[in-house]
Amino acid sequence: MATVGGALSSWLLLAVLASAAGASVAATAVVDPVSYLKDVSEPSYTVADVWKNFKPAPNHDEIVASAPDTWEVLPKELDPKYRNPCWTDDNNRFRCMPYFQILGVSKCGTTDLFARLKRHPELADGSKGPHFWDECPYPPRTACTAPPNGDFNGYVDLFEKGAYQMKTNPIMITGEASSNTFTGVYTFVRGLAVRRGINVTLADLIHEAQPYQRLIVIMRDPISRYYSAFHYYGHKKSEGFAPAEKFHERAVTETQRWNECVEKSGLAFCLKRYDPQQLIKGMYAEFVEPWLRVFPKEQVLFLRSEDYKAAPREHLTTVLRFLGMRDLTDDEWERMTSAKRANAQSSRYPRMLPETRELLEKFFAPYNAKLAKMLGDERYLWNDVRQASEASPAVA
Repeated sequence: MATVGGALSSWLLLAVLASAAGASVAATAVVDPVSYLKDVSEPSYTVADVWKNFKPAPNHDEIVASAPDTWEVLPKELDPKYRNPCWTDDNNRFRCMPYFQILGVSKCGTTDLFARLKRHPELADGSKGPHFWDECPYPPRTACTAPPNGDFNGYVDLFEKGAYQMKTNPIMITGEASSNTFTGVYTFVRGLAVRRGINVTLADLIHEAQPYQRLIVIMRDPISRYYSAFHYYGHKKSEGFAPAEKFHERAVTETQRWNECVEKSGLAFCLKRYDPQQLIKGMYAEFVEPWLRVFPKEQVLFLRSEDYKAAPREHLTTVLRFLGMRDLTDDEWERMTSAKRANAQSSRYPRMLPETRELLEKFFAPYNAKLAKMLGDERYLWNDVRQASEASPAVA
């Protein structure tokens, strides 16, 4: 059974073996999987203070109008005794909201990261994948993922068990992980923004409601992510994985559809239209700006999936520091890192056709370049993945 322990040493061993074997991967393709983590700092604020001193955005009324049930529940003050945003409401109910969110991106390791964080003694019960902010419409029509009414009150109730735990241990925090939140920032604001005639973003709404939140975004080579999504969302166990030729047809069709949309209607319109969704999700650079426009950069942690996989303990240590959680004992680390990787099956997919990767390399190149420039790190060009695929066709 595959495990994810022993991270950095495994990466170094692979680098040495690749060199010894005379692999055709250029030296520039070898990426230190942990160097970009060194400047990540722990929280320098308390959520109670941030909420107390928060100044509403100039378009506050417009944001509130997009989801008024949120402000019917939000407290005037948060209880400073707790690290997590918690309060006692008018009905004497102790309630809490998430301290952090893993915003995405789907098929990049969000499930695995959240599953491992759940093994930390200071993480209270949270919610994996409620997709409340993007999928549960306002006005509420059904229970959605926030029963009984699908409203913000029901969303807060998702953390009721965690609230009980935090009341007895004030140092604990809770969080959630909905993998469509990051890339759905223009498209969804408690339902389809276009259909509702809304001009605010999902980032605007979440920041106005929880300006203290810590946000985590994990991104993967967009070609590998796209291929993984193709198999994951269209896979029926009884039928097996689709042949690589089918994916090539999909890639040709969807890249053409995207290019035609941009030529006809412009980039902003097509991003908001969010079709074809799985292709668009790999255009990470296009979704960074709306989040960093409202959230301070120190409250957003960007990670690269390939580096997380190569050095899981170092990445988990960084995430714990980013969330202000204590380091673990050796036994606790063993428990967190020894489990099988969650939701991982890429090794079982058919090999991607070389012409498909070539097509998608050209398509995603400008978006990767923009992301690398925005984040100041060339690892987001994914040159290492590209060169590894050239050296070994088995790499998807």
